[in-house]
Amino acid sequence: MSAALYAEFRKLLSVRSTYIISAIGLLITGFIAFWATGYRGGPVFGPESIQSTVYNDISVVAIFTGIVAVLLICHEYRYTTINYTLAASNSRLKVFLAKFIVVGASAAVMTLFSIAWIVGLVLLGAHLAGNAFPDQVIDVFSILWKTLAYMIGGAWFGLILGFLSRNIVFAVVAYFLIPVIEQILHGLMHVSTNYMPNAAQGQILQTTATPAPGIFSPAASAGVFGAYLLGLGIVALILFVRKDAN
Repeated sequence: MSAALYAEFRKLLSVRSTYIISAIGLLITGFIAFWATGYRGGPVFGPESIQSTVYNDISVVAIFTGIVAVLLICHEYRYTTINYTLAASNSRLKVFLAKFIVVGASAAVMTLFSIAWIVGLVLLGAHLAGNAFPDQVIDVFSILWKTLAYMIGGAWFGLILGFLSRNIVFAVVAYFLIPVIEQILHGLMHVSTNYMPNAAQGQILQTTATPAPGIFSPAASAGVFGAYLLGLGIVALILFVRKDAN
């Protein structure tokens, strides 16, 4: 298992797309935090402004983290290196689990860095604009578990789409199209957002302690999203183990 983990970490860290896509996500997020919130959001800030900014802006980073996860598996099928990956391991299950562990670990690191990045740029923007924050209410535990669940879950969702499709274009299009489909289902068929994967993931980042009427709590929403990940992950594992690599 350690060999599989080492191989997957090397794949993730040795391709330029990992750094380019991650950098784009951080730059966009940083600009929003610095300009829209810190520099232009004042001069009056609420006591939960920084915490709310973390919840709002980290969703931008999550999009790019999910794309990196898609590429981790789909690049192998595109360039036929998946055959070497499977030949080097005595178990497809180990390869499958290794990719999930590596993607989860990288998403966790990106989460922690993004929180510091967002907070730092918000404060910098406010300082340069001459705006002052009042004493802030920051629930560290709430921020950490919500953002980690949101980011890691989103990255795993992208990885699962990659395993299911094995095609970069299809997986990326599905990654962006699923939220649109959910909006259509919610608007036309009145399907509750509580039971749709992307919407449930978004509800994890609710900033209020008490959810709006009819909306699941962050913990319950995380449970719904986790159920989707588990179900789709089992399907992806079965197909990965049984289907030919070609």
